[in-house]
Amino acid sequence: MNLEIQQILTQAFGFIILLFLLKKFAWKPLLSLLDERRDKIASEFNTIERVKSEIARLEEDYKSKLADIDNHSRQKIQEAISEGQRIAAEIQDKAREDANKAIEKAKANIEIEVAKARMELRSQMANIAIKAAEKILKEDLDDSRHKNLVMGFIENLESVK
Repeated sequence: MNLEIQQILTQAFGFIILLFLLKKFAWKPLLSLLDERRDKIASEFNTIERVKSEIARLEEDYKSKLADIDNHSRQKIQEAISEGQRIAAEIQDKAREDANKAIEKAKANIEIEVAKARMELRSQMANIAIKAAEKILKEDLDDSRHKNLVMGFIENLESVK
């Protein structure tokens, strides 16, 4: 290797000048660009962390509200079931009351019909008795004839029933 001191000094001097020029014109802008890039990345990471925490908070709010809605809906369902049971009990009570009224009305109608039937029966018995008395009064009576008339009257009564 054939190295000359002058060539080494020239290259060292050129390197120093290049280093000075790079430091003067290129190093500071490069460092400032790198610093800006680092700040921007840090800012974006901070934004991401803030958004993540906001999303976590919103998720917790969502879960809490969902749980509240679920509890509220369960409460409404229970209230609806209770209301339905109350209405069913009222309908049953009303039906029983109506049935009892219908039974009482039917009993009253039956008693009225029985009373009418008794009145009719009495009227028919009175007519039959009057007719029997008329027959007895129109005919001569001996014991056997009288007995036959009474038996005929009784048979007529049984056929009326």
